[in-house]
Amino acid sequence: MRKIFNVLFLLFSFSQLSCQNEKIDENQLLKDEVIAIHDEVMPYMGELKSLKKEIDNKLDSLVQHDSLVHAEEIKKLSLLSEQLDHAFDGMFVWMRQFKAPDADAEKEEAKSYLLDQKEMVQKVNEDIKEALKLAKVELAEN
Repeated sequence: MRKIFNVLFLLFSFSQLSCQNEKIDENQLLKDEVIAIHDEVMPYMGELKSLKKEIDNKLDSLVQHDSLVHAEEIKKLSLLSEQLDHAFDGMFVWMRQFKAPDADAEKEEAKSYLLDQKEMVQKVNEDIKEALKLAKVELAEN
C-alpha cells in the first residue's frame, strides 16, 4: 500500500511540475515573441534617421525655393518628417519602459504584461514599417 501511495505522490508531483513548466515555457515563448517583433525592425532605426534627413532636405529646398507655390507639398513633407520622428521615438520609448518579468513573477500577471507589451511593440513595428514605406515612396518620386 505504501508503494502505491509513493507512486501516486510522485505522479502527482510530476504533473504539478509539468503544469508549472508549461506556464514558464508559455511565458518564455511570449517574451521571445515580443523580442522578435522588436528585433525585426530595430535594424532599420538608422535608415529611419537617414530618410528623415533626406525628407527634411527636400522640405528645406521647397521652402527656400517658393513656399507659397509648394505649400501643399511642404505640408505633406512636414507630416512625413513628423511621422518618421514618431516612429523612431516610439521604439526608444517602448524599449525604456519594457521590463521582462522575473522568473519569480506570478505567471498570470507576467502573461498579461507580456501580452500588453506584444501589442505595444507590434504598434511600434507597424509605425516604423509604414514610415519607411512612405518615405521611400516620396523620395522615389523625384
